[in-house]
Amino acid sequence: MSTSAAASAAVAVLLSAVTATAAPAAAPDVAAGPLAATVTAKPWRLTLRDRDGRTVLRTSTGGTTAGPGGALGFQAGGHWYHATRATAVARRGKAITATLATNDPAHRTLRVTVARDADGVIALHATVAGGALGAVTATGAGFQATTSERYLGFGERSNAVNQRGGTVDNYVAEGPYVGQDNDLLKNIIPPPGWNQRDDTTYFPMPWLLSTRGYGVLVDDDERSLHHLDAKTAWSVEVAAAHLDLRVFAGPRPADALRRMTARVGRQPKAAAPFFFGPWFQPPDDIVKDLATLRAADSPTSLAMTYAHYLPCGVSADGQVGDRARAQAAHDAGMAVTTYFNPMICTTNPAYDPVAAAGGLGRDATGAPYVYPYFTSRRFDVSQFDFSSKVGVAQFAGRLSEAYANGHDGWMEDFGEYTPADLVSADGTPGTAMHNRYPTLYHRAGYGFAKAQSRPLARFNRSGWTGTAASSQVVWGGDPTTDWGFDGLASAVRNGLSMGLSGVSLWGSDIGGYFTINGPQLTPELLRRWVQFGFASGVMRTETDGLQVGEHGRRPQVLDDDVLPVWRRYAKLRTQLYPYLAAAQQEYDRTGLPLMRALALAYPTDATATGRDDEYLFGPDLLAAPVLAPGATTRRVYLPGDGHWVDVWRSVGYDTADGSFSVKGSLLLKGGRSVTLPAPADELPLLAKAGTVLPLLPADVQTLSTYGAGDPSIVHLADRSAARRLLAFPRGTSDGALGPDGERWTSIEGARSWTLRLDGSRSRAYDIQAALGALTRSWNPCRVTLAGRALPASAWHWDTDRRVLRITATLRRGTITASTCR
Repeated sequence: MSTSAAASAAVAVLLSAVTATAAPAAAPDVAAGPLAATVTAKPWRLTLRDRDGRTVLRTSTGGTTAGPGGALGFQAGGHWYHATRATAVARRGKAITATLATNDPAHRTLRVTVARDADGVIALHATVAGGALGAVTATGAGFQATTSERYLGFGERSNAVNQRGGTVDNYVAEGPYVGQDNDLLKNIIPPPGWNQRDDTTYFPMPWLLSTRGYGVLVDDDERSLHHLDAKTAWSVEVAAAHLDLRVFAGPRPADALRRMTARVGRQPKAAAPFFFGPWFQPPDDIVKDLATLRAADSPTSLAMTYAHYLPCGVSADGQVGDRARAQAAHDAGMAVTTYFNPMICTTNPAYDPVAAAGGLGRDATGAPYVYPYFTSRRFDVSQFDFSSKVGVAQFAGRLSEAYANGHDGWMEDFGEYTPADLVSADGTPGTAMHNRYPTLYHRAGYGFAKAQSRPLARFNRSGWTGTAASSQVVWGGDPTTDWGFDGLASAVRNGLSMGLSGVSLWGSDIGGYFTINGPQLTPELLRRWVQFGFASGVMRTETDGLQVGEHGRRPQVLDDDVLPVWRRYAKLRTQLYPYLAAAQQEYDRTGLPLMRALALAYPTDATATGRDDEYLFGPDLLAAPVLAPGATTRRVYLPGDGHWVDVWRSVGYDTADGSFSVKGSLLLKGGRSVTLPAPADELPLLAKAGTVLPLLPADVQTLSTYGAGDPSIVHLADRSAARRLLAFPRGTSDGALGPDGERWTSIEGARSWTLRLDGSRSRAYDIQAALGALTRSWNPCRVTLAGRALPASAWHWDTDRRVLRITATLRRGTITASTCR
């Protein structure tokens, strides 16, 4: 087809409205399975439709000098110029290329390619051509919107989960910070890492996920802005003379997220079970503190220590003490981590050899780029150049010291300071390297971890597009010791926006980090944060933080008024390992995170998609953390048209041994808001009616393999042949028994309940079923296993609580309880 014929054919395709249902009048120009693109020439527009012909997304027309506005445009000399028409259109294989005229007086044009990237994914590449390209400061595009859709994702954000109504800045930086804290910190943080905005974040990602069921990822590393404040349109601009983006098909937000994470990369599979257990930072003496936890019967799987191998290094004497701490943790049955960041002090003995080898980023003169870095005092540092093999190898040399000293991972801190004028070995401009740097940094750390013989757990705060593929664990940086913005409420938003951006194993500093001008951490806030920490991808404490001025002693989870709450949720966290590990394996397959914003499961429920203070924790639990001081109740929205079980009115907690047992079934109808009790020691928690929760025995103390020679430490492996199942049967449902492909199926009959188990090995099951959750009420008089009646000693019926308890040993089989009437 000639260029003019292609253009005429494209012009002949009439664009439907956003909500139109009619199929395109002609075959699409670019097809990608469930997503197809059509280009029109006069005016130039791009329309993407689903397989049924419904419009998914289409570019806007027109535009203003205030922003991208129109279909496609660029900024030069403070003005925006937009594409007007296609002067040439051609097909190149499975792609369409076009040259677009603009309303620019200097006659600059746009060269555009629209191509299939993958099944359900279409890519757009646009470059400004001609004229004085140095004067081009941004390239952008605008897209039509419906008034009801919400815009989610954007990496880790503290200000909101739904970003509609404002502008989102995609720039790796420290923060955000609150109030007067900004006045202090802006004079301490290096300028490249400073960005005083409420949407500032360590881990941004230029990823927009619409509740209408599509996603758009900007693939440029330069700083970008999403303008989301218009009612009928949204736009994005990149600070460069080019724009690269990909559109991901739904039809649900979860589908778009699945496609995006499959292309960009999901977090590595959890390297060891201890990822899912409680992580504890000893506040004082590691031996004494771990003994306190043991005496309290509080399980712990990992101890966090913070000897700074980088930036300034650990002395020989310091390494002796660090090895002793690591051994103490191992002896207590715990994995242990330490600390690194990507900078190296000019006073570090390794600095000169690393610099001489060419392992550091350089300035315009070719010398290592030196800038100030502050903690308790100032240090002059350079940063490793991870764009070079030398930089990666030199960094690995530092990591090997900690590995040799017995550590099972480390905090992989910072990564936000790359200057715009830094010179990298691969030639990437500093304006692009600033955002790309965390991905290269954490890729280097993960490359080392993968090559070692024992599993390592690294946790990082900085990130960008592609970083997740190397981020074994992400933590939410340094929050404030407060309830609201940059405190506990923001931590919840952090976890949800991270999940909506493709990160699952995420956790916060339990208790917060910064106490500057804000309030001191209180025992009440710490207890509530512990509860939220339990219902996060990773449950990890923060012991010391950073305090400025006189704030008094910081409360600790070991304190008498906090330890019982920590123990309760450390117990539940450890016992829930089969559920958590199976949910993470679902993420490995689909990109669905452990902390699931309700929009991922209930995208057509306008109330659910607007909630940023409650979420699904795995497939079957709903968590609603208490986010206000003094609260003893919590208003919770119950999504869907089914029923939910109030966990703490239906499950008892035995303080003696830390076990959890079914005591009844308080059912609540979905599709409405309810007020739940929220006493100081309770996280409002609900389970879907129909679910079966698999638990480890209550005496499991660690999910690590350390301390195996100590018979007093009960390990996961010691109880692999036993499970407790908490069942709330209603209708037909199924789920995972654990991370090894094991499944359960629950089936409600007219006068029976059947539980099918398909395990990987023979186990002794303690099944506790709340038959009060069934649609119809009846009393069991017979229980069978594989059709054969179980003896009366193997099951018990509590008429008052309507709880059936069954003990049976099997690998796979069917258990049925039925009535005799």
